[in-house]
Amino acid sequence: MSPRTERILLGLLLAVAAVQRLAYFLAVRTTDLVNVPLLDCRTYHEWALRLVGGDWGWYETYWMGPLYPHLLAGLYAVAGVRILVPVGLQLALTVVNVLLVHRLARALAPPEGGRFSALVPLASAAVYAFYGPPVFYAGLLLMATLLTTLVLLLALQAVRAVERPTCRRWFVLGALVGVAALGRGNVLLLLVLLPVLLWRIAPPDTVRWKPAASLLLGAALVIAPVTLRNVLVAHDLVLLTSNGGLNLLIGQQTEHRGIFAQVSPEAEAEFDPSRELALEAELGRELKGSEISAILAARAWDRFREDLAAMPLHYLRKAYRFWNGYELPQIESFDFWRSRITALKLMPVPFVLIAALGLPGLFAAPRRMRWILGVIIAGYFLSLLPFFPTARYRLPIVPLLVIAGVALAAGLLDRRLDRRIWGPACLAALVLLWPGWARFSDAEVAWQVHLHEASRAARRGDLRKTLTEGRLAEQARPGLADTPFHLALRLEEMGAHEEALASLDLAASRAPLNRLIPYRRGRVLEEAGDVEGAVGAYTRAAVLDPEWFHPWLRAGLLLRRSGHQDDALTALEIAHGLAPGERRVRANLASLLAERGDLDRARAILEALTRDDPHYVNGWFNLALVEANSGQKDAARIHLERAAELRNLTDSEREQIRQLDRALAGAGN
Repeated sequence: MSPRTERILLGLLLAVAAVQRLAYFLAVRTTDLVNVPLLDCRTYHEWALRLVGGDWGWYETYWMGPLYPHLLAGLYAVAGVRILVPVGLQLALTVVNVLLVHRLARALAPPEGGRFSALVPLASAAVYAFYGPPVFYAGLLLMATLLTTLVLLLALQAVRAVERPTCRRWFVLGALVGVAALGRGNVLLLLVLLPVLLWRIAPPDTVRWKPAASLLLGAALVIAPVTLRNVLVAHDLVLLTSNGGLNLLIGQQTEHRGIFAQVSPEAEAEFDPSRELALEAELGRELKGSEISAILAARAWDRFREDLAAMPLHYLRKAYRFWNGYELPQIESFDFWRSRITALKLMPVPFVLIAALGLPGLFAAPRRMRWILGVIIAGYFLSLLPFFPTARYRLPIVPLLVIAGVALAAGLLDRRLDRRIWGPACLAALVLLWPGWARFSDAEVAWQVHLHEASRAARRGDLRKTLTEGRLAEQARPGLADTPFHLALRLEEMGAHEEALASLDLAASRAPLNRLIPYRRGRVLEEAGDVEGAVGAYTRAAVLDPEWFHPWLRAGLLLRRSGHQDDALTALEIAHGLAPGERRVRANLASLLAERGDLDRARAILEALTRDDPHYVNGWFNLALVEANSGQKDAARIHLERAAELRNLTDSEREQIRQLDRALAGAGN
């Protein structure tokens, strides 16, 4: 094929890919799937909104990779908060990725080759263009598309760096690894593996230590601003993010057979995805992000040792789920939405074909291609293995697998490779990785999707659709307590108290010993103004789990607001006995004690609280109140100044501080 013909065909392919993506954009642009972000998508969206609003996360380390939300915030600042803008750009970026696949395949192609081998760059681009998941996930506020682009650029730079291993080229390669790590920190493992290329395929006269040092320097200079930000803003030495310990603990849960699951149901009671509140309550002091991660990492290691006999099979399951042809759902199910969106049906290439050709292709590929693609793919996969696999996490390395697989197919067609070896190898891989072996049931997938759609409808305030999606989830998997319970959470969010209570009643009939159900019932009744009913529900939750402080805290707060001071004090004392280090319990108990005239005990509790948690505004504010009520105006002003100096105050907290400051000034006059 002449270069001119290839350019024309590539242009046509890119045009077709662009039309495909435009068709998908038009199909989903008005749907809740795109416009109402959930889970990680919602986290990124809300993080970007906070950044636009000037909230830089004082006293908090980065918990997730900062690259994507900061780029998202930049788009919102320029184009307004319109989700379709980043979605449209991500879909356009998938077309760029098709072009990058072509460029990478051409850069890796050996100088010699048969008639079919010459088609590898164009065929690789075509196969990738017709693989649907990159398009589907580009329609969500997720970093998969951007990270794919970065991995492709990284692989292209690796080719250049190996061809002529100058310090400059390896510095740029390190910088690209650093940028990718700002999105997903696990890719830092590549800094250890990429120097292998200097020993295996670089020219023999290469001075290897200088390029390797340049690689590390390039990554370090990109990462350093994030580390510095964590030191200056959070006063915590964290390289990138502080979620590694939690994700590591999630990855050691053998009972979930290699699938993501929360490490605690506590998040269903009080939102605490990082486990920060639970650990601070347990240890009785403020914890830095690095401390939380270290504690959870230690628990992950303990879990690993305790279940050591089960770990080999557990890790094999995780590896198998990563490479299996099934598009494992977590946030969304590609297979479900593909069956309903015509534009996705027009992208028929399955991952099982890519993996069945690509994995053997890595071993059959020419030496340079084998080492470059193999190191990047192996490094990326191994960096994820301790955690948990999902289909979207493998998306960044799919283009590299495509190139290896197409090169293998071309080698077989050109008869450069032994068909008696590689043909059966591909067939065996196809059978081994067949999606049916790891597939979730259609009912399970539909259940998850309908609950997600109920959540989206609830966020829009659409009660009718919320209930409809809840019924569809019930039809998919009838009889589960989780269905009405999760539906009740969504109904509670939108203020549909009557419907939420009905759902919780159904959940309780199916799981009468579940402590979370009466607790959520108490929250709904509290919002509805039924004090007696709410206290009764909290009491029921406390009976089901006598060691759980949450229901006693909520009951104490409610009773106090309702004027039942004695009962409130009893409830808060019980909560304090169960969780003596929990800051909300300590602050509210001290405040109530101060109201009742026990200023000495209130002061003692608050002084200990402000020592243990110096960034908790309620501790300083309540201590200022206690000192003011004791006639210690100067001490009150000092504590109030400490509260006012905190960087993460809300508008209401600032107003409370101003009001107390004015009161102190008036008392001084």
